[in-house]
Amino acid sequence: MYWKIALSIAVSISCLVLPNTGAGAELKIGYVNLKQAMSASSAGKKALEVLKAEEGRAVQKLEKRRTRVLKLKEEIEKKGLLLRDEEKVALQRDYRNELRDFERLYKDSQEDIKLRDREVTGRVYFELRQIVADVGEQGDYTVILEAGDNAVLLYGSKSIDLTEKVIKAYNKKGTKISSKR
Repeated sequence: MYWKIALSIAVSISCLVLPNTGAGAELKIGYVNLKQAMSASSAGKKALEVLKAEEGRAVQKLEKRRTRVLKLKEEIEKKGLLLRDEEKVALQRDYRNELRDFERLYKDSQEDIKLRDREVTGRVYFELRQIVADVGEQGDYTVILEAGDNAVLLYGSKSIDLTEKVIKAYNKKGTKISSKR
């Protein structure tokens, strides 16, 4: 959060100071919506597909365990009155163990999915930032800001929006990202 405030202050100061330096340097500013570039680029789409597939496999695994837990619960409810006390206690213990294991597996799956999401999308964002730097250097931009939900940019003219240019350059360059773990 502080880096965003510092960046906005630095840009504001450069806007005030650079034109007055007499250096003849033109101030050229652009912005990129990295979230949009992530979801619209080929690599971003591929990454999201990989994540969705991994999440689907995790859900299938969880569903099997959930079914086992529900079957044990039904068995306790149906046969509970007919079973001897030792059998009933053993069945209830099995149910509690299965339920606990299911809850742990669910929690672990959620954490794994979040970590994998950060890993895959982090790589795409890293590559996008490299593309933004290349676009900035090639276009002689003084500053390129980030636009989006959590960015500092409050307003930017569509004429300085470089998002599509970055997406095209990224799709053209390709990605080093492997969909395999």
